[in-house]
Amino acid sequence: MLTPSQPLRPRAGRVSRPATFKPGELENPTIWTVLKLIWNTVHYLFHSPPGMIIGSAFLVLMLWGQHGKVPLLGKLWKDWCPTCDPPRGGHILPGVMWDQEVTSYLIGIVLVVVVPCILIKVVYRQRLSDYGLGLPKPGRWPLTLVSAALLFFASALPFYLASRNAEMRATYPLFRGAFNGNGDFLLYEFGYLAFFIVIEFIFRGYLLFGLFHAADEDAPAEAPATGVPGRLLFGYYAILISMLSYTAWHLGKPTPELFSTLIWGLAAGTVALATGTIWALILVHWLLNVGLDFLLWRGM
Repeated sequence: MLTPSQPLRPRAGRVSRPATFKPGELENPTIWTVLKLIWNTVHYLFHSPPGMIIGSAFLVLMLWGQHGKVPLLGKLWKDWCPTCDPPRGGHILPGVMWDQEVTSYLIGIVLVVVVPCILIKVVYRQRLSDYGLGLPKPGRWPLTLVSAALLFFASALPFYLASRNAEMRATYPLFRGAFNGNGDFLLYEFGYLAFFIVIEFIFRGYLLFGLFHAADEDAPAEAPATGVPGRLLFGYYAILISMLSYTAWHLGKPTPELFSTLIWGLAAGTVALATGTIWALILVHWLLNVGLDFLLWRGM
């Protein structure tokens, strides 16, 4: 479907090498077999492209924290509490009541977007467009526009119904203070865009595209549609990995939102792979949530 600039290749181990197993050892394991399995898992985490992608994705997500709350920052600053209701003091930007929320979004940009992009360019030596950060593939603009429109209008009614839900009203907008008019609301929502760049990139860009193209170069070529030598390790299962990771990150969110992540993750993942870009998904996801915030803010 999509061809990356070059296949992801395993890194040569300069210090560590994977352990080997004797014939029949895995069928009759010993404690040394267990230790070798642990060693190999750690080795491939740093030398196998799928392991590096999965490991780095979950590490940056852990640092950003569940729902982007950056809990480690709270260990250093007692007044740090984005999404607290009511908001705490300790403002970073004087006069901006939602500065902690926007700060958490910007931290997400650095940790969850910039760090993986550095890995893509420096370690994997691929293009950022291989991970959905480019424009739609040639000839796929019509598909991109139609699929984005379908996603938006198919989601509009569920988002409206969600605005009537008590759990959703108790959670959104993420800034739990009062906006001083339309200007404040629009400024906050513009900063909110960064949040959707973060979550769409890490789940639908980095994890999805990275795992979709990962191949076992020692296996016979059985994936001509992708242009990647070797048998694909994940293929379209990458959509499920991306979807379930996205859902797990939403644990603790309101029930309607949690279960809707299964549908959004599946639909958004297939659209991303088909069009070759995540920018349309970012825009649609953001606009839907701006509409939800507006309905909740206005009590409509």
